[in-house]
Formats: sequence, structure tokens, C-alpha cells
Amino acid sequence: MNFAPSEWFGFNRRVKHDMTFTKTINGETSTKKVYSRFNVWALLFTWFYALFSVRCRTPFIALKTAVPFLGMVLLNMVVQLFFTEQIALSINLLGDIWYGFMFETWFRNQLIANGYQEVAQ
Repeated sequence: MNFAPSEWFGFNRRVKHDMTFTKTINGETSTKKVYSRFNVWALLFTWFYALFSVRCRTPFIALKTAVPFLGMVLLNMVVQLFFTEQIALSINLLGDIWYGFMFETWFRNQLIANGYQEVAQ
């Protein structure tokens, strides 16, 4: 599992086009789709989307998406101590937007780490 800062902030390596990944597990083929657009569900529900979404069921995706979520919570707590409520809310919104933009990339990277292969489209 990759927890490097380039994994979390790699906007240059974001998903650029829709992708389909497959993997054979116990004789059954598992197919996952990764989309190249902003993930509104990740913006609204952050880590809980990865935890409860059927589409995102793959090993370690909840852990991979929990790390930036917990980092956002910690940052928001520190900002609330030293700045006004408006600044804290602004930073919270920026963090949620970042999470929505990067979620599909984190999902793709975790699928590859779990042995999924991209299907040519």
C-alpha cells in the first residue's frame, strides 16, 4: 500500500479517461469501473462512500481512503483552533473538493495493487 504524498496529491496522475478493470477470483470474474470525472459521492460522504459503496468493494480501499480523510479531520481541528470559523469552513470545503477529485485515482491505484488488470476499450 502506497502512502507517499505523491499518491495523495498527484493531480498530474489523475484518471484521464474511464477505465474497466477485471480480475478472476475463485473462478468468477470481478469487473470494476473507474470514472474520469469528479466523484460527487466522495465529496458528500468522503471516507464513508468507500466504506459502504458496493462499487468500491475491494481489499484495503477503506484504509487507503481513510488516511486522507483522517488527515483532513486533523487539519480542520488545528485550523479551528487558530482561525475563524469562515476560514475553517473554507479549508474544509477545499479538502472535500480535493477528496472528490482524487477518489477515482486512489480507487484505480488500489485496484492495480490488488491485481486487477485494465481491459482495453
